[in-house]
Amino acid sequence: MFNRLFRLTWFPLVFQLLSLLAFALLIAGGIPANTHDMALAKILRNTNVANLVVWSYWWPMIILSAIFLGRAWCMVCPMELVTSLAARIGFKREAPPFLRTGWVITGFYVLILFIGIHTLAIHRVPFRMSIYMLLLLATAVLSGLVFSRNAFCAHICPVGHLLGLYARIAPFGWGVRDKSLCANCTDQSCVSETNAYRFQGRSCGVELRPARIADNTQCLLCGQCLKACDRNNPGLEGRPNPGWFARPWFQDLLNLRPLTAAQAAFCMVVSGFVVYEVFTEWSVTGTLLTWAPTQLEHMLGANGTLAKGLVKSLTLFVGLPILVWLLPYSLFRLVGGRLAVTDYLLQFGIAFIPLMAAAHVTKAVLKMTSRIPYWAYAVSDPLGTKTARGLFDKTITLAPLPAWRDPLVTVLALALMTLGVVLSLVMVRRLIRLHLPHAGWRSVPLYVITILYGGAFSAMLIAWRLF
Repeated sequence: MFNRLFRLTWFPLVFQLLSLLAFALLIAGGIPANTHDMALAKILRNTNVANLVVWSYWWPMIILSAIFLGRAWCMVCPMELVTSLAARIGFKREAPPFLRTGWVITGFYVLILFIGIHTLAIHRVPFRMSIYMLLLLATAVLSGLVFSRNAFCAHICPVGHLLGLYARIAPFGWGVRDKSLCANCTDQSCVSETNAYRFQGRSCGVELRPARIADNTQCLLCGQCLKACDRNNPGLEGRPNPGWFARPWFQDLLNLRPLTAAQAAFCMVVSGFVVYEVFTEWSVTGTLLTWAPTQLEHMLGANGTLAKGLVKSLTLFVGLPILVWLLPYSLFRLVGGRLAVTDYLLQFGIAFIPLMAAAHVTKAVLKMTSRIPYWAYAVSDPLGTKTARGLFDKTITLAPLPAWRDPLVTVLALALMTLGVVLSLVMVRRLIRLHLPHAGWRSVPLYVITILYGGAFSAMLIAWRLF
């Protein structure tokens, strides 16, 4: 059914236009709500409807869609639409080598996380969120005007790595029905430069060949190669050949495709971020987690917002992940194991992905359900300033969370973490067999990847609910 939809001119164009409209409305809804009071901002982030939608529903749903459907968000993303349109009238310059390494995506994400979120609080102040969204839109347009095809989506988009890595879990993926048909194809419409800038039926914007797509990491699911295949020699038997097909759960993940250096650095930072996101849900673990950066702030005399944000970010999203990632490797080398540290990071780093994804889904569900009481004020005060002030002054009291929320989220979180731990253990075992077949008992420390990282989440969730 979906592959028939992709053949239609309006799909997914209509959904991209709707998401662009929603994007514009969310920007407009955030601009009038501004504050420099960070105590008030903690409440305003949930009472302003635009901010509430973006950070508590839109972003979590993007994470969930990647895990269950692949890069389905990229299919309807307004950035893909505007950068593609801009590229039609732009300079069409080839992306330079440094852009193709993936480090720009990693750097862009780090900039947003360190400066945007943990310094400027773009996730709490609706006005700042709107400015961030405008800058993101402007970046997509500018990159389209300068570079060829979908350079923004392929090499700049700050969530590109995250969606690509989580999409490896999904039970759906883009590919072709018959690789021999592609091998014998004469017009090569899905990759032809001639079709590169057609509005509909253009060749791949991220320079993939459908028959060679190994997993969900890079394909945007735009469906343009299917349209191109369909509209060139439409009477040829077997065409259109590309499509979106079901595949076994976790197949892409279990294929053990290694990370690139940029992906490994990105993955490491995100592994620290999800620890922070989940552990701060409980005041006990939140206090323990933030103790070290707080002490460092005092030691270094970090008083300003920027200094505090950088100390916190570097400690929790760089220092902590480095310790967690390198501890298994250090133990492995300590008992005589031999493996270059770069090989370990690129090959064994993928074992963190199912654990990170499980934690990310847990946080998404926690966030979406915890915001339910705020919707009672959405219609009467969409800007949220009056409601935020009332909650701050305690003249307004939120309704309690539904009774089903805590037990349901607890069961779901533990089930997800159990699945993540099992998958990670299976991956570590396969990686050892593939890369260290003669390591014997010396390979045992590498299982600490799962035991330490996955065990920390599981222990925290259990302790949170028991105590």
